[in-house]
Order: sequence, then C-alpha cells, then structure tokens
Amino acid sequence: MTILLLSACHDYLDIEPLESVSDELAIVDEGSLNTALRGAYRSLGSGGYYGGNYVLLGFVPSGNVEYQVFNNIQDLNFLPEDGTFQSAWSAIYQTINITNHIITKAPEIKDVNLTPLEQNVILGEAHFIRALAYFDLARGFGGVPIKLTPTTDLREESYIQRSTLAETYAQVLTDLENAENLLPGVANRIRANKNSVRALRARYHLYNGQWEDALKYSNDVITLSSNYKLVTPFGFWFRGGVTQTEESIFEIAFSPQNTNGLRTPMSLQNKGGEYRFRPTDGVVKTLKNRSKGGNRLALLDSAIQSGVTRYAGALYYRSPATDPSYILRIAEQYLIRAEAKAHLDDLSGAIEDLNLIRNRSNLPNTTAGTKEEILDAILEERRFEFLWETHRYFDLTRTNKLEEEIETLKPNLTITPKLNLFPIPSNEVILGGLEQNPGY
Repeated sequence: MTILLLSACHDYLDIEPLESVSDELAIVDEGSLNTALRGAYRSLGSGGYYGGNYVLLGFVPSGNVEYQVFNNIQDLNFLPEDGTFQSAWSAIYQTINITNHIITKAPEIKDVNLTPLEQNVILGEAHFIRALAYFDLARGFGGVPIKLTPTTDLREESYIQRSTLAETYAQVLTDLENAENLLPGVANRIRANKNSVRALRARYHLYNGQWEDALKYSNDVITLSSNYKLVTPFGFWFRGGVTQTEESIFEIAFSPQNTNGLRTPMSLQNKGGEYRFRPTDGVVKTLKNRSKGGNRLALLDSAIQSGVTRYAGALYYRSPATDPSYILRIAEQYLIRAEAKAHLDDLSGAIEDLNLIRNRSNLPNTTAGTKEEILDAILEERRFEFLWETHRYFDLTRTNKLEEEIETLKPNLTITPKLNLFPIPSNEVILGGLEQNPGY
C-alpha cells in the first residue's frame, strides 16, 4: 500500500498531497517520518472516518435523526453491502496501515536531525492513533483482523482472519500503554499526548465495564491538568469560529485545503449545505424547552423555508469547512467519572459530576436518586451533550439499551440483537474471507 507524501504549510495539519510513493522511499529520515505522521492524522479526518461516515454511524442510528429521503441506516436496516460500512472500515484500516509503517520504520531511522526524544514522541503518537482506530473498529464491528505490520502491496497481502473482541480490545490497551509511556504530558489539542491517552483509556475501560480503571483515568484527566475545563456557557467551545478551546482534549484540525466532510450533509441548504438529515421533532422539542434542554439549543441551526422552520445540526457550520472533528472532550470525562462512580456505589459523587455537566448547560440539579435513576440520567445527559458526535449509537449498544430506546422513539421499527454490531462489509466477507457477524 502506498502513502501520501505531504508537505507542511502554516500549521501541522494544513497539508497538501504531492505524490504517492512506496513506503521504502517514504520513511527514510526525520522529514519523511513527520510527513507520514501528518498523513496518519489526516487519515483520521478522512471522509470515511472522523471527517464523515464513521461519525454518521455514531449518531444516525440513534433514533434522534431523520433523513430527508429513505435511509437504511437511519431505520437500523443494516446491510453488509451498504457502502457506508465499507467506507468506514477501509478508512480505519488505511489509518492503521500508516501507523504500522511509522511504528515499523521509525526505530530504524538514523538521522542526526531526529533526536531520541522526538523519535519516541512520534512512536507514541502512532500508537495512540492505532489504539483509537482499533477501538473504533471493536465498538462498531466486534472482533476484527489485527494487522500490526505495514502493507506495501495489497495484491500480496495474506488475509488475516478476525480476532475475538477480547483480543481486539487487548491490542487497544497494549497500544495505549505504549503511547502513555512514550508521550509527554504537555497539552496539545490536535496531537496526541499523555492526557489524550488517559482520556481514551477512560473511555476504553468504560466500554469494558472496568469501573475502577475508568474512574482512575477520567479522574487523572480532570484533576492532573489545568489545561481542560468545561467552557461556559454551553456552545462557546464550538461557536464563533473557535478551535482548540479548553473544552477540547483531542480534536482533528482541518484547513481550507483539507476540509471537513461533515459540514455539507449536516448544513441547511441556505447555508450551502445539502441538508441530508435533521434532528427529530422530539429532539427539537426537548432542546427548545429550556427546562429540559437548557442552552443546548446551540446545537441546532434553523431557517424558515417555504413558511416552515427547518432545523439542522449546528456543530459544523464554517465556510470553508474548517470545523474541527471533536474526538475527546472534558465533558465526556466528567460523565465517564460519574458513570463509574455510580457503578461503584458512590452515588453522591456521581450526582456531583452529573450536575457539573447539567449546570454548565444551564440546567438544574438532577432529581435522580437511586443507582438506576442516576445511570439513566447520565445516559440521557450524554444523548444531548454529544448529539452530533460519535457516541449515541455506541452508548446504547454498550449499555444494552438499543432495543428499548428505539422501540420508544420509533415503535414501527423491529430491533433484533444483531443490530448491536455493524455488519462486516460484504467485500471483506466475499473477497477477504472474513466471518460475518451473526444475523447478517
């Protein structure tokens, strides 16, 4: 497989492709190693990954979104031949392949311009990106093929069968441990560092029901750094053209030359968008009710068209589309810590963290009192806090509440257990010989 040779412009991710070259020529010195690392970050923001389809897969099948035309994924009619799944799968493995090149080649480089510290930091960033990629595959598709060596020619690649979900998650943890040991603690919101590793570890342990570890790592991010704070009022972490605010732990940067593919499908037509999908009437009603939505109405854009008020997502709105994609925010860490505390029976601590998020959104303290009520309140808080981010579908599947939620919001749909995982794309089954997920 080839990787793009990229050149730096005004900032780390403001890059333009020059040509495609083989790996043997691409990573040979300090300059080409940094070029490959920029390629890995850019791959995270590709149209199949956090600049498009993977994000949509996180919130479209949530019951909170309506497409303007028929859409199988919105109706949880997951089809292996749907190109959205193939696009996400391919983009994530492309990202993994670039990191595999870096992790394999970096230790071999002899360049006086590359210090051991710089070499370790680059390796740490590659391990973090690979951990994120395998985590995203695992929570979406289950156990997947684990590829840890670079592919230079797809025609010569030997097909690797699927590992188990436990083995896939074990690889995530191994990469996170390597990244944490190699990366500095200095905050950088568009490049991996020790705090972004800790934040992803907190999420990893949350998904795996490891409450003490989820508590530890979320608490580390919240308490060990003064660089991350809940931005008030709600909306000021993304409105007004801002980027890299104190809210953000890790976000993907875009530029006029390298734009975010999420803006066009999300935006209203009078804003230059395609307006492919919109929030459901129930979501709009909740957010317009200040007692329930607080000031999270900032997440919606609106316009009157043909005498009717149309609503769309407001998270991606800039022209050109330089909106960041938000991967890790401090708000998530508070809610992870709250959920972990609730499971560990620290109910007062869970309520305290939940109320911090609610109060930031101009909402009163929660009325939840029992453990079950608190966990339900946290899940509902996540529903609106991360309305347009890559969370809701995965929150419902990891808590086994997908069927309950969708039957409440869309009683005409039939939800079966197979929908807790995406189908393995048909090309990977037919051409790659991979075992399909049960039920597809």
